[in-house]
Amino acid sequence: MQFNFMKYALLIEKARSSFWFLPGFMVLMSILLAILTVCIDAFFIPSLDISIPIIYKMDIEAIRSLLAMIAGAMITVTSIAFSITIVALTLASSQFGPRLLRNFMMDIGTQFVLGAFISNFLFCILVFCAISFQEPYAFKPGLTVIIAVAMTCISVGVLIYFIHHVAKSIQADIVIDDVYRELQSGIEKLFPAIQNSEQTVVSPKVTDSDFRVRSNLQNVLSTCSGYVQTIDIEKLLTRANENEVLIECHFKPGDFVVEDSVIATIHCDASIDKNIIKDVLDLITLGACRTPVQDPEFAIHQLVEIALRALSPGINDPYSAITCIDKLNATLCVLTKRAFPEKQHFDQAGILRVISKVPTFKYIAKAAFDQIRQHANNNVSVTIRLLVSLQELMVFAGNDEQKHFVISQTKMIKEQQSKQSLAEEDLQEINTKVDAILSTVD
Repeated sequence: MQFNFMKYALLIEKARSSFWFLPGFMVLMSILLAILTVCIDAFFIPSLDISIPIIYKMDIEAIRSLLAMIAGAMITVTSIAFSITIVALTLASSQFGPRLLRNFMMDIGTQFVLGAFISNFLFCILVFCAISFQEPYAFKPGLTVIIAVAMTCISVGVLIYFIHHVAKSIQADIVIDDVYRELQSGIEKLFPAIQNSEQTVVSPKVTDSDFRVRSNLQNVLSTCSGYVQTIDIEKLLTRANENEVLIECHFKPGDFVVEDSVIATIHCDASIDKNIIKDVLDLITLGACRTPVQDPEFAIHQLVEIALRALSPGINDPYSAITCIDKLNATLCVLTKRAFPEKQHFDQAGILRVISKVPTFKYIAKAAFDQIRQHANNNVSVTIRLLVSLQELMVFAGNDEQKHFVISQTKMIKEQQSKQSLAEEDLQEINTKVDAILSTVD
């Protein structure tokens, strides 16, 4: 059984967006720290005959009271922190959309704060239990008390940081920028930079001649319904080469697959090994929701959702929609200088082994602009910003596909606005920008 690195990447993604992983790790470290400090106080310090009155001459009952007070305070602060977190998640869900909750849960600051409070509480509880031992296990706590007090002082600073962090994290501009930075990170991983202009040439399409020499084919049916989360192309290429077959994938990451639908087709000259069907299913991971691991549209749809909610009558926040448009346009401008994945994958002998379905610039760009353009039909300021963005994108457009997208979007905006009842000056400004874009192709 081969190790699937794509599934490993999905596990990392789930761990990052969980309130369990980092706090759980911090709790484990606090347990080890408690054991270590108790062992030092019980076995190592007595052999050194250290006498520090302010530490090792304290009354045991006073230490117990101190630890009990710290533990009680920490569990109270932890409950307050969880309450603040739930309030922030509720506000984010109502204002930015429930899909943005994942971004808040991925926040390292919030995870660290929750882990720090729980770790401090657990450390005090463990030490409290340890100093309650009777002879011959009784010992004088010193280092343990110092660590407990130090952790409490740190927790006070963490609480102040947490209040500031939550107040900052629910601001619209910060939320949009966080999604944009995640989108940029995904672009960097999935679309390598173009080194020269020759790489902008679109790859040739697969023709029927690629299949004529393969007399046998086998459809691979999906075993469940779900979104394609990852496809391990490298391992598919290896398996196809080992079995001398051609594997054609009919879906890409982000697409929804219905159970028993044809997820891939295996083309072969002879009989097909049943094990390769199982391998193909194992290398195409399906899940209940989309993930950003191989899906560049994931963060784009998040920005679009924020913009659409901002344009809704209930929220009516065109400035947030304009900010989303700016971020989306910046992303598309970057994509004009990026190389898109190849559909065709060949082995070392130059034989076609894997055909994958890949995203195109037009597909991503339409996902970024279409819904905003449609919902901004009655908002002049947002429409003008769309035209400004398209004008900027035209400057970066490097091939016919990219230029055609800009022209088609501009014409659709012009058609939509011609049916609206607008002030003469607003209509003139829109037409001026439309003419400026269309004139670049004349």
